[in-house]
Amino acid sequence: MLKFAILLSMLFQLAAAVYAISLIRRTRYNISWILISASFVLMAVRRLFDFSSLFWEDLLFKREEVNSWIGVVISLLMFSGVIFIRKIFNLNDRIEQLRQESEQRILSAVIQTEDKARQAFARELHDGLGPVLSSIKMTLSAINRDSLTPVNRAIFERAFSATDNSVATLKEIANNLSPHLLKNYGLVKAIENLAGQLFDGSKINVSVNAAFDENLISEEMKISCYRIVSELMNNSLKHANPTEIQLKMNLTNQYLHLHYNDNGQGFTNFQNNKNEPVTGMGFNNIISRTKSLKGMYHIETSPGNGFSIEIYFPYNE
Repeated sequence: MLKFAILLSMLFQLAAAVYAISLIRRTRYNISWILISASFVLMAVRRLFDFSSLFWEDLLFKREEVNSWIGVVISLLMFSGVIFIRKIFNLNDRIEQLRQESEQRILSAVIQTEDKARQAFARELHDGLGPVLSSIKMTLSAINRDSLTPVNRAIFERAFSATDNSVATLKEIANNLSPHLLKNYGLVKAIENLAGQLFDGSKINVSVNAAFDENLISEEMKISCYRIVSELMNNSLKHANPTEIQLKMNLTNQYLHLHYNDNGQGFTNFQNNKNEPVTGMGFNNIISRTKSLKGMYHIETSPGNGFSIEIYFPYNE
């Protein structure tokens, strides 16, 4: 039984050594794998020596001495291989770092391209369609209403009102695409104006608490924060049915801290263990903008317990 066990062990180690040697080319002749492969070969030789000693007692060398020296060499090879294999892990870490940086650059480029397209579209609407609607309004204003019949006067009033509504809608669309308040008056004023427009006439109480030096953060960060808050407020208005919404923003420990929460109905479409939303409600845009600025986020929500998200954006003072 002992002979059979040693033979089986020798065959397994020999197979492992052959397989390890066959992988050397795939590792591009990495020194750590060569040393480890050599260790496997010596293990197989050592087991072969053990097996042969069961049949031949007269040996040129003492069994214990040979086993000891082979064990010493194996230990040295394994130790050296482990030392050198650290370079492989360092390389993997570097590759992962480059992958994350590449992902952030791609996300940032996509978002910047999207924002530029929004701005270009907003300019086209404002400069192209805006003057046309204004011209129609001026033309209608020049009509003598007193000379119109009651039926025509009613038609005129509807046309004039529709033109007014079209101008107001155009301005609202252009402002949402490229908010001029963000550029002219800053992030906080733009968010306060956005909240006023969204929740005007509703029963939702909105609290915006933000006091910090906006000059410390980049324009890209301001735009992303505005878009994120806009998405969150729209989600609360359309889906959560809250009575209270709170937004807090401040600079702390080299981070811009954004904390948004509402007391709405919450939701279950969320994986707490991975801290990632599954689908829907514009979270893809929120997470993409957060990652593009190397930000971190934490979400808490459950049915009936509202929704809360904290985002940390690193910035340089």
